[in-house]
Amino acid sequence: MDSLGTRIRKLRKEQKLTLEALAGDRLTKGMLSQIENDKAKPSMESLDYIAERLGVKASELLEEVTPSSIRQLLEQVEILFAEVKRGDTDHHQEIVDLIKPSVEGLPQSYEAGRLLYIYADAQYEAGLSTWEAPLLQARTIFKEINLLSHWFKTFVLQMAIIAEKRQYELAFSYMLQAKEIIEQEDYQLDSRDTLLMAYYTATLQLAIGKHEEGKKLINETIINAHKNQLFYQIDDMYRIGAYCAMVDHDFKQVEYMLMKLDQYRAFAGRDEVDALIFVIRAHYYNNYVHHYEQALIEVERFNQLKHKEFDKLDPNYIYFEKGKSLYLLGRYEEAKAAFDHYTKIPIFISHPYDILSVHECFSYKALCYAHFGELTTAYEIAKMAYTDSLDLVDLPYKRKIEEVYRTIKAQINSIT
Repeated sequence: MDSLGTRIRKLRKEQKLTLEALAGDRLTKGMLSQIENDKAKPSMESLDYIAERLGVKASELLEEVTPSSIRQLLEQVEILFAEVKRGDTDHHQEIVDLIKPSVEGLPQSYEAGRLLYIYADAQYEAGLSTWEAPLLQARTIFKEINLLSHWFKTFVLQMAIIAEKRQYELAFSYMLQAKEIIEQEDYQLDSRDTLLMAYYTATLQLAIGKHEEGKKLINETIINAHKNQLFYQIDDMYRIGAYCAMVDHDFKQVEYMLMKLDQYRAFAGRDEVDALIFVIRAHYYNNYVHHYEQALIEVERFNQLKHKEFDKLDPNYIYFEKGKSLYLLGRYEEAKAAFDHYTKIPIFISHPYDILSVHECFSYKALCYAHFGELTTAYEIAKMAYTDSLDLVDLPYKRKIEEVYRTIKAQINSIT
């Protein structure tokens, strides 16, 4: 940590002042030199004088991190944070190591709050369990300086991390806590944050089995988004709305949501939007329409994106639905080859609806291995899908997962 003298010297040099110029008529050049070299301590009167001439508050000089150094650090960190990808533990650790020396003694400022927010996120991504303390500190700072949007985002990050750990009830409680504070304090969030609160509340309601409430809120949020011409995350809302309609076997509503997704796709022109639309269509054709050839067409549309700079989704993600289509068409060799491309749930998947649909594909992978007589491998895959789904919300996918597990287990038992 910089000493008081070092902080004064840094600020003086940043402002291109000589010792004589800063000393003025109240201090000698020699005394100021001793202060900067930590050989003498200034009185409070002298400190106020130095601070006034440097254009800062005396309290800022006494802080261990100066505002200018915080700004410089934040600029550096923002560049690294924007480039690092989820799952990149080493580079997130580099961000943690860069911020850590400056954490103590941070002032109440936007820069300090933002640094602490990034510090918390990077700690979590680096696999550290100490992420929550700096996030709560950032929340306090943003509240004190009345930056409500940033204050709300600390709840969103906390909720997202907890949900990724599959503690959906706890994550939901954080959203309710934020909502309660907003109502009690009469905070006025901007329209985007209001939409986000409704979106996250709905997705968490679905995650904890409040299907009707979550579906209703998603539909209301879509209507309000259109009314206010605010389309942030609208593609996610259409996708979730389509999933809800599939679960209800309301295929007219599914087709409507897919149509709206198509309209948004034409408007947005982003590869990741296209990719998710192709995936949900493949899922719809496989599971509900039973048009497996059409599902393969959607898979191929996904594959055509892979020649572009497309790294926001795992390029192997689509092989789950491709393997399922091929298996259901009786093209077992091709199905096995497709399934072999993927062995784990993608890092970006954390919602029970998505997890269960992926595990259902693992069940088809198990059936495919069982078809070729590889019962031990088939059983291991089916058991993994089954045990990892037990604590998740009850959906039709879950019944298929259990059925496959018990069928293959019975086959194993019959020959042992």
